Amino acid sequence: MQVLLMRLLALCLIVACVTACGLKGPLYIPERQYPQPQQQ
Repeated sequence: MQVLLMRLLALCLIVACVTACGLKGPLYIPERQYPQPQQQ
């Protein structure tokens, strides 16, 4: 039972780390620094 609990805890930790990878704020392109071409 203790081995199963440790594996479940490790799995939850790995999933939490992977899903949080790269999330540092809203993703956007600043228009003043990098103007985008207008699509027609």
